[in-house]
Amino acid sequence: MFRAARVLFVTMLASALFGCDARGGSVANASSTVASTGEHGARARHGADDIRDADAPSVAQASGSVAGDGPLLRIIATNDLHGALDPGRTTKGKPVGGAEAMAASIERAERECGSPCVTLLVDAGDMFQGTAESNLQHGRPVVELYNALGYAAAAVGNHEFDWGIDTLRKRMSEARFSILGANVRYRNGRDVQWIPDDTIVQRGPYSIGIIGVIGPETYTSTMAANVATLRFADPAPIVDSLTRALRARGADVVVVLAHSGAFCKKNGTQACDGDVISFALALRERVDAIISGHTHSVVDFRIRGVPIVQAQSSGRAVAVVDLAPGAAGDGGNGELVAEHVYHVASGARASPEVEEIIERADARVANLVNRPVARLASAMPRGGAEYPLGDLIADAQRWAGQADVALENNGGIRAGLPAGPVTYGELFEVQPFANPLRRMQVSGAALRKYLETFLREGEPRAHVSGMTVRFDPQRRSGERIVSITMADGTPLRDDASYTVVLNEYMATGRDGLTLAR
Repeated sequence: MFRAARVLFVTMLASALFGCDARGGSVANASSTVASTGEHGARARHGADDIRDADAPSVAQASGSVAGDGPLLRIIATNDLHGALDPGRTTKGKPVGGAEAMAASIERAERECGSPCVTLLVDAGDMFQGTAESNLQHGRPVVELYNALGYAAAAVGNHEFDWGIDTLRKRMSEARFSILGANVRYRNGRDVQWIPDDTIVQRGPYSIGIIGVIGPETYTSTMAANVATLRFADPAPIVDSLTRALRARGADVVVVLAHSGAFCKKNGTQACDGDVISFALALRERVDAIISGHTHSVVDFRIRGVPIVQAQSSGRAVAVVDLAPGAAGDGGNGELVAEHVYHVASGARASPEVEEIIERADARVANLVNRPVARLASAMPRGGAEYPLGDLIADAQRWAGQADVALENNGGIRAGLPAGPVTYGELFEVQPFANPLRRMQVSGAALRKYLETFLREGEPRAHVSGMTVRFDPQRRSGERIVSITMADGTPLRDDASYTVVLNEYMATGRDGLTLAR
């Protein structure tokens, strides 16, 4: 048995920073540049500076005035908090995001909505997993926070399953808001009754139907053991059916919370592509808004007049959709007024209740989280297909497993590190999943085939240690590797046997990857 990869990384980072040269592998490509990576290796992340600043025009000014038979309905949306109770730090040391700044922006959007106006607060999933403050308490502080802020509903995200079904059910029982997953099924096709499909809430004169769905790829984006009894069906026909039912039950507005994402250009407003876009195009029944998550990107787009918004991750942004539903009870024949994604204001103060929840959660783990581990002479950002931080993690895992080769998937590296003092809590956020390491013997031929899977998109989706892989992205998928040289300078032999270390997520074939023994 090996210790969790996260703990090994802490040990090795401290060692490396004090003079140990542990580099041992790379993926080389001289003929292409690469986009940065998002959730599970998705492409083309946008930075925090790419979106509208909440300090620029106020949310109310951006919306303008509305004429109609009823009050304005303001939908305030978040996604992918990932347990970020406290602000993160950019690689330049600037605080960014965090629950208090997010909560302050939510409270401001509510205040500035004007009159007449009613508000609805929702989330598109992945609420709990990602920081020591949340993880070491299995997401309880996040539920407290969402209860205090008055969320109406959230979608279940793939990382909601990370601590097993029993823990998820416990968090759901504590929530005063609905956690929805309409397309979650048992393997035999039966509906999972403990995950509600939808809910109807009342805001002012409006009955608002809310549906939650999760991407069908979830089975390969979380640990296999945690969802072994489940499958994730195509959400579009399910949403169509539920939309008809909600309208029949009197819903004036239907909102979909989709833990499924996209990447766009021009501050999220152009050339959007991804699963949530395909989902929106597949819908046959009209919905009023789609709140997206999962890709940690900025989405501020419309499909057939329906707004689709996503607000980055970790409390760095908040999305606002303003609707004029028309008269209550008219079947939802209203109109979209505006939608925007706002960067939260760093350092903004939230209500005393929110501050107390965060302070209490911090105090429970402060002795561990604030412990200094090392000092970085320069920042170690996460960005692009390959970077020094990922190389260091792979090197640490190869050292720990006494192996010929180690590989670390890019989706398992969740944060970069700023220059200067580094705490245990900051290291925790780099690899929060605590996946144990697995050591296995494989043939050179199997290893070569496995490495090709990381190049299916034309760029590597993992970091390697113990070898240098040269590839040509112009070659046909499955035949892109040009050469593989081991750390001792010898070429990889297909008929030889090699010891390989992987984290448990990779070793169990997640993310669509399998390694033949």
